[in-house]
Amino acid sequence: MLYTSSLLAFIALAPSVRSHGVILKAVGVSGPEGQGFLVDQNLARNCTTISPCQQDATIIRDSEITQNIVNSCGRTEIAGNIDVGEQTELELAAKRVTQVTKGSTIAVTIHQVNADGAGPYECDLDQSSNAAVNFVKLQVANNVPGANGLSQAKEQDFTINVKMPADFNCFGASTGDICTVRCRNNAVAGPFGGCFAVQQTDGTGRTNTSAAAVDTAQTLSGVLAQVEQNKKDLPAAIAANQAAGASGVDEGLLAISALVSSAPVASATAVAGNGKGNGKGNRNGNNGGKGNGNTGNAAGNTGNAASNAGNANGNAKGNGNGNGNANGKGNANANNARARMARGLGKFLA
Repeated sequence: MLYTSSLLAFIALAPSVRSHGVILKAVGVSGPEGQGFLVDQNLARNCTTISPCQQDATIIRDSEITQNIVNSCGRTEIAGNIDVGEQTELELAAKRVTQVTKGSTIAVTIHQVNADGAGPYECDLDQSSNAAVNFVKLQVANNVPGANGLSQAKEQDFTINVKMPADFNCFGASTGDICTVRCRNNAVAGPFGGCFAVQQTDGTGRTNTSAAAVDTAQTLSGVLAQVEQNKKDLPAAIAANQAAGASGVDEGLLAISALVSSAPVASATAVAGNGKGNGKGNRNGNNGGKGNGNTGNAAGNTGNAASNAGNANGNAKGNGNGNGNANGKGNANANNARARMARGLGKFLA
């Protein structure tokens, strides 16, 4: 299935996709301090390793946004897609939304984990907070040092100054006066950066709350293109949802792992396991040994303490290479192999 092959592609890709920039703080003209969406202030900042120091940094790629893999603020290594609307409401509830006025400046502190979290950073503004239909470019002063998103700095904080436009109006979120600021660098491995919410105190906000007043910048061709992309993505997304429910892995992470590779890989290839059970089960990739697939699944759950219970190739011919499950009822089938990959991904990203 596409889900399995895409997941393998993502696992192969993940070590090289290292998020290296985190928005720790955003300070406007008044009100509380803000922070980047999904930033965990409890994570260590004194290391450069993928875990824990890169887990809450944000990857914001236009290609992933266009393909409907993520929203306009991208994703983190540990939580997947950033739901802008949800995160904005959470920040409002936590009183972590800084306040701005026309022409004011926001002091944004960015933590550079290592090389490709460097500058320059560019920032833009979504006045609707979450509709992402018309981003306005913002001026950035005192930028993070670097060229093409790279430098020799690491484990270091930099504060950039982001200037709000002379004329704008925030009208998003439940309060009707919230904008989203998005900042990211131009690193080839990224871009890395993040988003945070700001509350405008000198605007008119949302004055017309009727459904008819909601504007959109989407075109007919854009809508049709999105429909086709959604059709392509749906089978993999459904498989990710089902695998997450069966294995307890976060659904958002699995969905991204299934969709993030834009080029489909050859048809399903299950992860090879090394079962330590007593059975001999050696049949096809569907039933995986003696007994039917359902029996084999149950046994696989029992005899999977150390690693994979079976060793399914999961290709079109379904050649089982496994040593059987704990009670000899059969090898794990392709579905079990997929669930094991999901668990493995969770451990990898932890």
